Amino acid sequence: MVRYLKAVVRVGSDALARGHVRLFGEKSALITGLFHSLFQSQEEINSKLVHPLEGITVESFRRFVEYFLSQGYTVVTPREILNGLKESGKYLLLTFDDGYYNNHRALPVLREFQVPAVFFISTDHVQQGKCFWWDVLYRERIRQGKDLQTINVETERLKSLTANEIEGRLISAFGEAAFRPIGDLDRPFTPSELKQFSEEELVTFGNHTCNHAVLTNYSEAGMADQIRGCQSALEEIVGERPLIISYPNGNYSDEVIRQSVGAGLELGLTVVPRKNSLPLKGNKRHLMQLGRFILRGNVDLVRQYELIRSDLRLINVMERLARKGY
Repeated sequence: MVRYLKAVVRVGSDALARGHVRLFGEKSALITGLFHSLFQSQEEINSKLVHPLEGITVESFRRFVEYFLSQGYTVVTPREILNGLKESGKYLLLTFDDGYYNNHRALPVLREFQVPAVFFISTDHVQQGKCFWWDVLYRERIRQGKDLQTINVETERLKSLTANEIEGRLISAFGEAAFRPIGDLDRPFTPSELKQFSEEELVTFGNHTCNHAVLTNYSEAGMADQIRGCQSALEEIVGERPLIISYPNGNYSDEVIRQSVGAGLELGLTVVPRKNSLPLKGNKRHLMQLGRFILRGNVDLVRQYELIRSDLRLINVMERLARKGY
């Protein structure tokens, strides 16, 4: 019953939010979009070679960019955010997490619209050429006949561990060979490919820790190693230290922010689905916990665009009231 009521409230909230943006427009803000793998087709999504994640195709990504440009958004870089955005503007930051080689498929879209994007790299995967652990788990469990819901539950449980602990468990279960990529879809960039990718004028890199570490599972020293190690590795590979970090799994804390700032990072991205109100410049703490929206390929795209743009989200208001005890 409770689940049913929540679903009803959410549907009503979504309808109000979409109606609000259509009737009243929206406030100036920075919106950040989050992507992971880019698939060529639904057949590739269904291939069972990698976790389908959000199921975003290159065409879905293209439509996302085209839509927001048509609504008067300007796509910006981390440096432009730090330099200060005009309070009257509407801005979009395009981001890709992890370091999948398939992200190179974004280039034709970026070139078509002449817009930049930030690619957050987990550098151990690039340097060691290993698969991402959630793809290993998905592929091996699918082979055992497990369904996606069961696999996702196990995935969430593993996220409470350090990266080394997760990999250790999966190697014990499936063997080291399970971390060897099958092809271009499931593998990360190689160092030389990442270097070449960095030469594209529309490409910027960000920190995603050395080993896709969920940082809140680590000691202060462990956090520092993961963040600073990624900074150094990216400088070695592409010749530049990032200004921005995407916290793996979106997990962050006061200590994670402190360690990130100490490593020279000036912007931080969560996965909290919220618009970032302007002005941003000068509010350092706010800059280290920016909101970000995840697009779902199996949900009506225009509906998602309108929800992302809307300044009215009834469900968010109710959640805030619930946290205050009302």
